Amino acid sequence: WRGNYMLSSQVWTTARDLARFGQLYADNGVAGGARILPETWLAYVSTPSGPQPDGPQGYGATFWLMNRSEGVPADTISANGNRGQYVIIVPSRNIVIVRRGEDPTGKRFDPIAFTRDVLAALD
Repeated sequence: WRGNYMLSSQVWTTARDLARFGQLYADNGVAGGARILPETWLAYVSTPSGPQPDGPQGYGATFWLMNRSEGVPADTISANGNRGQYVIIVPSRNIVIVRRGEDPTGKRFDPIAFTRDVLAALD
């Protein structure tokens, strides 16, 4: 832990907490009229960083990027947590999607399809 961030540790949150976190990013680091994050922070976490995985999602600074995902705005990012926790942020539409839950059948959750479905329902 010395000098290294450990971002995988247990963080206990409600859906509302996660939505507030996402809204901070959707609002480019401003909450209640006060700048909380540097102006360049959203761009930083939204920029591909390091070797990129194959497939429809890239990886930025601790956020998954849906910049290669069909049917999803290219600026969509997501924070993916343990046991089915997702905060999906679409800054261009000022939308934050929170999903909490684990599928007991062990099926893999598809955050891209879920995002497409939610955005379609909001249109």
